[in-house]
Amino acid sequence: MDSTLTTTVIVFISLAALWEIVVGRTRDGRKTKQDWHAAFLSTLMMVVVQRPLVLLLITLGLGTLLPGSAGSLAWLEKEYFWLTLVVFFCIEELLHGAAHLFAHARRPKNRRLQWVQAFFKMSHRPHHLSGGQDNKGQLSVTQTFVNGWAWWLILPNYWFQLLCLYLGLVEVFLYATAFKGLWAAHTHVNWNYDLYFHNHRWAWVRKTMWALSHLLVFPTQHHHHHARGPNSARNVTSTLAIYDWLIFGTLAIEKEKPKMYGWRQKDDEANSVLKRYFNYDVRQYMPKG
Repeated sequence: MDSTLTTTVIVFISLAALWEIVVGRTRDGRKTKQDWHAAFLSTLMMVVVQRPLVLLLITLGLGTLLPGSAGSLAWLEKEYFWLTLVVFFCIEELLHGAAHLFAHARRPKNRRLQWVQAFFKMSHRPHHLSGGQDNKGQLSVTQTFVNGWAWWLILPNYWFQLLCLYLGLVEVFLYATAFKGLWAAHTHVNWNYDLYFHNHRWAWVRKTMWALSHLLVFPTQHHHHHARGPNSARNVTSTLAIYDWLIFGTLAIEKEKPKMYGWRQKDDEANSVLKRYFNYDVRQYMPKG
């Protein structure tokens, strides 16, 4: 089942990437060679290094502190599968949104929290680097899993996912993460289909799309999270926009594509995928002096 669901996500991203190439969404500076390299390196490291490492640490830690804890919640999945799946998904998404918001929020006053946030910002930075220094870059489906070397090691929802897997919520983990992966990939595709409904000539269609955008994240919402400007700190959830709306206060619903994508890049980031991925300069996000 794991192979099937993983393959489903990979196939979707591959087909979407092929579509972007065929229709020209990667031309004219919208996607660079470094973008392709970053997508490959980040995804490879997430699957081959970071995910196994986190699971290993959880297994060693709980195996030592709580012997016999592996699989201890399997009964919960067996007896209350759908309820467990919904609760798992809601908790996981809340943790993700909170950590993501922390990486984009204003600098805290506490000095120690400043260092923690600086590390989060540094780790998340590659996800917001699109195209080159000509500012023509746009969001692409292959950007879905792009982040820095430490991001997947510090995300609380990632630890939560794998903790639940260790405790026996195997099918819940597989179905929830596969759905989230697919939904996240679809919001990164360079295809803002939701704008058709946001700008429809019938009022009831526009109002329905507006209402749905308060519940779920659609492509244009996430595209604006990748925009150059104030919306970069908005729409921080991956799937459940209701958290942006009711909890974080970060919901932004726009009716057109962003005019400019991505954070400003340095010369070495624009020319080297290794500089993008293995960035360790935390001080750039700390107060001067």
